[in-house]
Amino acid sequence: MSNGQDPLQKFAGPLVAVLLALAASVFIAALVGGAMPLEYTGRALVYLGLLLYVIAGAVVVFRLTAPAEQAAAFSAARVGKWVVSIWLWPLLLLGRRQR
Repeated sequence: MSNGQDPLQKFAGPLVAVLLALAASVFIAALVGGAMPLEYTGRALVYLGLLLYVIAGAVVVFRLTAPAEQAAAFSAARVGKWVVSIWLWPLLLLGRRQR
């Protein structure tokens, strides 16, 4: 496969951004889950639910925005935008369906 046809090279910027945003979101989910005034099992279940939510969000956001993000320059602001998008991904799907 030549360099122009490698899909990982084509989506390298968006892939790095979504992976960094997912790592930050996992940390946020751990903080929120650990702060719940529940027993250990309840906190663990909250964390698990949030973890599944942000993983689904990362997949959805990557699928929706990666083609348009290929040419964008990598920056901390871009990763921050992806973090917010991962947490608000149902709104992105609703906006896309209304178009």
